Amino acid sequence: MGIEHPLVDGTGAGYVVSETVGRLVALTPMRADLVVQAAAAGLRVVFLTPDSSRLTEPFRQVLDAADGRWVVRSGDGALRDGSTGTSLLGLADGFRSPRTTDAVDPRYLEVPRPEQVQFVVSASIRHRPDAGTRLGRAWETFAALGPGTTPSGWGSHEPVEADWDKDTLTAAARARMPQDARFVVVGDERAPLAGSLTARRTEHGVEEVVSGLVGVGVPGSDAVQRAHDAVTVLLGDLCRTALPLVAMVFARVGSADLTVRPTLEQDPEPVAMLLGSPAVKGLGLDVDEMRDRFGAERVGRPRVPSLVLRFRDGPSRPDATGWERLRPVVDHLGRDALERLTGRDLGAGRTPQEEQHRAP
Repeated sequence: MGIEHPLVDGTGAGYVVSETVGRLVALTPMRADLVVQAAAAGLRVVFLTPDSSRLTEPFRQVLDAADGRWVVRSGDGALRDGSTGTSLLGLADGFRSPRTTDAVDPRYLEVPRPEQVQFVVSASIRHRPDAGTRLGRAWETFAALGPGTTPSGWGSHEPVEADWDKDTLTAAARARMPQDARFVVVGDERAPLAGSLTARRTEHGVEEVVSGLVGVGVPGSDAVQRAHDAVTVLLGDLCRTALPLVAMVFARVGSADLTVRPTLEQDPEPVAMLLGSPAVKGLGLDVDEMRDRFGAERVGRPRVPSLVLRFRDGPSRPDATGWERLRPVVDHLGRDALERLTGRDLGAGRTPQEEQHRAP
């Protein structure tokens, strides 16, 4: 079983293969269409590239959501999973469940020099389903962590086709309702930013979900410290005109252009978290107890408070890591409940290998 598509170069049991030799693999209209058609046919997609290729963050998100695979072929013909480094005998091995005995290609462990401190950001915002709803402000808040003030553009694919404007973005999302509306959001070379915005109807109204990366500065620069200083203030600012459910900021180092390389990525380290008033109420949190035990700051509206928690004071904390501050919060709130809210695995912490690549 297969599908007819110009980007399909091969087929396998339950999957199709699309090969490219380009340096940058982006979420073009054709690639997005291939993922959609494959999913409709009950197939997954393998994107096969040389090890010189990089993925854009919007494309990586779509590939992960579709349970696709990125397979890298080195100059000597060896195959590996571009995301995990696992050596593969064939393309079908990319879908095999990982085993502790799996070998990792040594080339995956050749970590390049860090070029940019990246803040990994995510948020879920609730809106009323009325004419006054405007999407996009969360991305403007996150953009302010870096050298910019707003994203530079948005669109359905890459390269994006429209300059940043919350009104036109909101109108485009409204036109797609009741179907989900997903858009690419980007910055520029001076203020790198890359990610997505999804709007969907829920029983509570309209939920806006944002996820992606913001480049905040060269490792060791004043700009990185400024971003750490600003993060809790900006998270609190989300509560002024919207009803956030949860927001999280992690830090790591990576490429200056925010692309994903087929090498070991640094484990993101927790920087800060916002628990919006719906989460505070839903989890039955005592605001004063959260302040006394974890240093949580009360933000938002007096009658429906939200909480901001900081896990890192800056880019260099030799005495502790962000995970050490986050773990007691996870234990108190309940790991399952918090992971459902944030959509992240919050229980693993660091492995010895990850400790060698500590976040800035």
